[in-house]
Amino acid sequence: MKLPRTMPILIAAIALAVAACSSQTPAASGSSPATNEVGEVTQTSEGGQVTVEVDWVGPSEGASFHVKLDTHAIDLDPLDLADAILRNDRGETMTARPWAAPKGGHHREGFLSFEGDSSAFFADTDWIELVLAGVGDLPQRTLRWEVGA
Repeated sequence: MKLPRTMPILIAAIALAVAACSSQTPAASGSSPATNEVGEVTQTSEGGQVTVEVDWVGPSEGASFHVKLDTHAIDLDPLDLADAILRNDRGETMTARPWAAPKGGHHREGFLSFEGDSSAFFADTDWIELVLAGVGDLPQRTLRWEVGA
């Protein structure tokens, strides 16, 4: 049986597509937080087979974040972000309420808010950090926003 002349090209294209889709993103460091410029509201952490994208409008909206998780490797339905911690430059912390996010398999998003007096928490604060534990293969992710400007 003779193969068409285009078969090797087709096989090479499929191999490249499979390699691109299955490559792992390098793990983000848990020790040095991703920082943003003042005024940016979206933080992204890639690695550990999961991409985490978090939006925060700013102190005027309180301690509430829109969290979006994407993966093609694991099931995100069992994940609960209730262990998340919000901390500021003064060492104060706030604990998370249950994550309001419908189940979605490989894609989940919802709002994560924190208990406590957010106006006192954000007063005279230079930065805040959102610490997420156990999302994907990373033990911890730290996302930082500059507050003072």
